[in-house]
Amino acid sequence: MNNNTNFYEELQKNRYKAGFIPDAEQILFKINDNTIGSIQSYAVISGLPKSGKSTFVSSIVASSFIEDDIFGMKLKTLPQRGRVCYIDTESSQHDFYSHMSRIKNLAKLPELPNTFDAFCLRKEDPGTIKKMIDSYLAQTPDCSIVIIDGLLDLCLDFNDIVECRMIVNWLKNITTVHNLFLLGILHTGKRDGQTLGHLGSNTDRWSQSTLEVKKDDQGYFELSPKFLRSSKNFTPIKIKYDEFEMDFIQVDNEVKQFEKQKDFSKYLKHEHDHILNQVFKDQISYSYDDLIKIIARIDKRGINSTKQYIKYLKEKMVIQRNNDGLYNDNRISF
Repeated sequence: MNNNTNFYEELQKNRYKAGFIPDAEQILFKINDNTIGSIQSYAVISGLPKSGKSTFVSSIVASSFIEDDIFGMKLKTLPQRGRVCYIDTESSQHDFYSHMSRIKNLAKLPELPNTFDAFCLRKEDPGTIKKMIDSYLAQTPDCSIVIIDGLLDLCLDFNDIVECRMIVNWLKNITTVHNLFLLGILHTGKRDGQTLGHLGSNTDRWSQSTLEVKKDDQGYFELSPKFLRSSKNFTPIKIKYDEFEMDFIQVDNEVKQFEKQKDFSKYLKHEHDHILNQVFKDQISYSYDDLIKIIARIDKRGINSTKQYIKYLKEKMVIQRNNDGLYNDNRISF
């Protein structure tokens, strides 16, 4: 609006209309069937640097290109508006292209779809970044999802009350005017774990959802709900890098409890059974290398530790090697 705007006329455009029924809520982002983000709203993923935010964001973006969810997370575009825009304001060119490769690999696609636009704007100042996004949205009406990684680069001072409120107003404006969903990534403070400064408190207050990513001392990345406006809290999602798969895998909460007991000789019988039932659920025998791979995945331990565990199981006659050199389940009196 400018100085010539007739504010009374603008007010009347937004008057309540008796009998008017708006379109049903269009949910574009869910986690385990819980509503996280809808059209004309934005959500925030927060976390410390190197806490795994980019890994979760890459998974979320990749889920928009396939039918299935990834780690229980599902992002989808509007019908007839299938374009997704990814704005990276932080990464070097090397990291930016690594992120694109990760998204492609997570979606198991040979190439990223032509309905995906990604831009690396690290060298741009906050005002230029917002103007570029405004220009893109004005000229790309088929875009219904925007990801901004990260929101901190939209301002000069994340503790400036006026500037931070203007950023939130801008987020509310572009999601409404362009009828889209926006996902923003924001750092948290190392001292208090809260989203940074007035920018964080303002984006939290008006977001549909704020999610938090943390990394624990065992190398697990966890995505959990912090503030949800439209849904009940969901069970946190835990993932960890698997050295055999050379990719991230989701961690079963029950199995993770067993990992606290590092000495596998002190596992109780039901704990051994829990592991071996999964190992031999779909296959009756394994080569040594394949047995290492599956036990390491299920019991979340390293290669050397897994080899020691297999040796222990052989000594206890829990598993045995047959004439073909394959390992079978031999639980009789264990």
